[in-house]
Amino acid sequence: LVWHSQTPEWFFREGYSASGEFVSKEEMNARLEHYIAAVFNHYEEAGYSDMFYGWDVVNEAMSDQTGNPRKASDSSNWARVYGDESNEYIINAFRYANKYAPDHIKLFYNDYNDSNEPKASGIAKLAAEITAHENDATYPTRIDGIGMQAHHNFADPTVSQIKSAINKYLDALGEGGTVQMTEFDVKKSSTFDGTAATLEAE
Repeated sequence: LVWHSQTPEWFFREGYSASGEFVSKEEMNARLEHYIAAVFNHYEEAGYSDMFYGWDVVNEAMSDQTGNPRKASDSSNWARVYGDESNEYIINAFRYANKYAPDHIKLFYNDYNDSNEPKASGIAKLAAEITAHENDATYPTRIDGIGMQAHHNFADPTVSQIKSAINKYLDALGEGGTVQMTEFDVKKSSTFDGTAATLEAE
């Protein structure tokens, strides 16, 4: 529903024009809620809702370098509206998804470099912050799981790193939380050049 780099420019600007000024946070919240409601309502009305068990609410919002939400300098228009390293729009996305998603749909945060630090700790911190709002009187949040894209190679990350990240995420999510490998793939290590000389080690 929310992807840091894939939301069109006009969605953030006055008059829905790519050349307009950036809207206020209040206006952006209204647009975000309307969009999330419209997507879930469409799938429900079209009879497709039962085809899905889960939904990525927010995708790739955290910085590889800092483990914090991406800045405007990371090409994030969300940061240009909400401020650098603000998680407000992420938390709000989980508020609106919780309000409009069918009850059987599990809500996920999804990201890559998910076993690397400082990103893994940042994702865990984000999950805990979202969970902290699950009992809010108005628009409570809900996050059911973390999606680990798991784009690995033979050398990195280590099994220990992967286990550590999974445990961080489960601790942050609390009872009933789940972690899934969502795009799992493994490529060659950087030391393998395709020759017979490096094949055995690979």
